[in-house]
Amino acid sequence: MRRLTALMVMAVAMAATGPGRAGGGPENVMILFNADSDDASSLAAYYAEQRDIPANRLCGLQGIDPTLRSIPFSDYVTEIHDPLAQCLQNLPDRDDIDYIVIIRGLPYRVDLPGDGYKTSLSAMVQILDTTRTSDGTSLAGQPELKSGTHFQASIQNPVSIQGNLQAGDFTVQNQYSGWYESATGIVRASEQPHSFRSGDTHQSGQWDMTGNLFIVTRLDGFDFEDARALVDRSVASDGTFPTAEILCMAGSDQARGARDPECEFATRYLSAAGFNGQYLDTFDSSLSGHQVAAYLTGTANLRDAIAGNTYVPGAITGNLTSTGAAPGNFFCNSDGSVCPASESQTSIARFIRAGATGAHGAVAEPLNNVFPNAGVLLLYTFGYNLGESYFFNQRYAYWVNLYLGDPLASPYAERPVVQVSPTELPLNGSITVDATHPAGIAQTRMYLDGVLVAEGDGGHLEFLPDQPALGDTYSILAVAIANNVPQHRTGWPNEDQHPQPDIQGWTSSLITVVDAAQTDAGADDGGLDGMADDGETHGDGSASASDGGNATGGSKSGCDCRAGSSHDQAPWWPILLLGFALFLLRRRKHASRN
Repeated sequence: MRRLTALMVMAVAMAATGPGRAGGGPENVMILFNADSDDASSLAAYYAEQRDIPANRLCGLQGIDPTLRSIPFSDYVTEIHDPLAQCLQNLPDRDDIDYIVIIRGLPYRVDLPGDGYKTSLSAMVQILDTTRTSDGTSLAGQPELKSGTHFQASIQNPVSIQGNLQAGDFTVQNQYSGWYESATGIVRASEQPHSFRSGDTHQSGQWDMTGNLFIVTRLDGFDFEDARALVDRSVASDGTFPTAEILCMAGSDQARGARDPECEFATRYLSAAGFNGQYLDTFDSSLSGHQVAAYLTGTANLRDAIAGNTYVPGAITGNLTSTGAAPGNFFCNSDGSVCPASESQTSIARFIRAGATGAHGAVAEPLNNVFPNAGVLLLYTFGYNLGESYFFNQRYAYWVNLYLGDPLASPYAERPVVQVSPTELPLNGSITVDATHPAGIAQTRMYLDGVLVAEGDGGHLEFLPDQPALGDTYSILAVAIANNVPQHRTGWPNEDQHPQPDIQGWTSSLITVVDAAQTDAGADDGGLDGMADDGETHGDGSASASDGGNATGGSKSGCDCRAGSSHDQAPWWPILLLGFALFLLRRRKHASRN
């Protein structure tokens, strides 16, 4: 691969005038896996391939027994935290990473020193290097508060959505409903939250989480085949806009039905807006025959009410009960005929085996105030991805929560269509990205081997490699972010909604530098990179060739890192130097006025 000159880096920085990096895409994901497990390594590579995640976003850990279910805190620090922190530090821009996906083959729980407190590995990674503002003490390893015989959550999630409960909202009543109100805030909001950015997080109480709060999920199930199928369903779900039921069923008792009032509220407002929201006011331990895009309930024993239903790609689930994600709940007996071999309450892996794309559970006793709010159902339908929909509706961080699924799954979002050309690059030629979306394109970016090399506003971007040589191969990831557009939600207190999911589309490509004569000889095929003979693009953001590669979604104001489109025109570097000089002159004049 070819390096960038200082001038090229400068030109890229000058072109970056668009919105901040936002929305969930492959460049925002770090994959954490056990490199001592062939199965885990294979699954990590498969997920990266299916989601076009750059190779420098894979973080392999060594020295951990793949069958280990819990890990002492001291071993977590040396065997998981420190290598992960190093993987992040090795990236050219650590702030790119907003999501960490844990692959099956790593522990589920971390045992903290003293008094038996346990938390999930997901929760430990979630707050990674969060520190106390007063003295710099690390949050990781600190015990939670204890009340009587139980620990209780106390670290507020700074990005959780607040409720706006008003009289008459809840037609279902119980004594625990005060914990679950985020849906009431969503329907009354003038705009919904910006897409998740770790670098945009802030202080939570005495803890500074800036740049150290991540959305964390696991690719897991009863075995690696379950986890691999989870990836397939996630990719298949994007942009499907399912019409299946968004279902809430009343909990089997008041404690596990703590979310019921909000569930009824959320499904009622979804139904008013034209979605298939359904609330079942009576718990049915053998519920079957439903086709669902979401399924929330609460009970210790849900085993017979899971497999009898059909889960469309992208379906998210949650069962409000104590130990659905206890470590033993993810392992079958020796011949795989009984899954799980020993079960604590109802394993959330049952949802994955039955066909769900997302599930939530707790690895230890959580109390009933820490599960995702029913607002997850509302955000998901606005086009927010699976990870954001769950996490924006989780009241506390650093607790026992565990999510199964690919955080990028977005069934209610239309991704931008992204095309890269050419497949064979002539010497002194430029690589071009064109992106389209019905709402237009806010920003386009290009990564070379996982390193951002160009970005700009609109749906068109060009990049001139530095000093290419015949045979050089460029691994390109091209990403586009769609404009956010208002949505109308009939029957809501605030019907004109402004979600801000910053939906990403992308494609990856290998481009080889060749002699110009070779490209001239093959120019009559008319193809664009990633375009198959049948007119389909490969990867996410796929569409037919009828777009013709034209960027209709935005102005062609991206980073054009050369002056002309052919090498018989004027050299490009004097223009860049002139532009930079003018840039500095304007800054000096502006400073003198102030």
